[in-house]
Amino acid sequence: MVSATVLTSPRWLAERIADMGISWGTGDSRVSGTLWWCMAASSLIDPIVTAYATRRRAPSPELDHLLCEIRPDGGVERVLPLPGDAPQDPAEVGRALRKSLARIIPAVAEVSGASVASLWAVVADAIGNRALDAGDAEAGSRLAGEVAGRLPVPRFTDVGGRTFVRRISCCLVFEAPGCQMCTSCPKRPPAQRHAMLTELAARG
Repeated sequence: MVSATVLTSPRWLAERIADMGISWGTGDSRVSGTLWWCMAASSLIDPIVTAYATRRRAPSPELDHLLCEIRPDGGVERVLPLPGDAPQDPAEVGRALRKSLARIIPAVAEVSGASVASLWAVVADAIGNRALDAGDAEAGSRLAGEVAGRLPVPRFTDVGGRTFVRRISCCLVFEAPGCQMCTSCPKRPPAQRHAMLTELAARG
């Protein structure tokens, strides 16, 4: 476990993003950096979204109050509060998360070459997906609204009786060797994406 403050260190980020690139077989830091951030962002916001969905007090999103479990491929497996750390004041969660993201995202952009806007979009989609996993899409919208700033509010769409995130970000996985575009990728033609989501919904 390492302090989440390392997420703002260009040197540390460069090493982890390089590890991710090796794992995915790509030397393009924009691709490996975006993939790394998709996983890291999801881990970072997961406990907060879950708390919102279950109407519990969220842990502090401040980086010096968090620990990260790092995988061998450089990815962030989990983000946990410091042992014994008190939950965040509910009125401050959005502001604190915005501050943390505003510290991390420019550093990831600098190291990877991905745009700042694209990395904020990744967070919006991550919040939406984690909210759906927790069974409360509105919790994701509420959290994103409180974060505000450069963070878009996640969008949702109902297809085949199932709710999906209407994504605004691309993880770039299809640019890694041997990988295909995600089913819900916003770069797919809308009709194709709808048909594939319909098929996915039918499979349960």
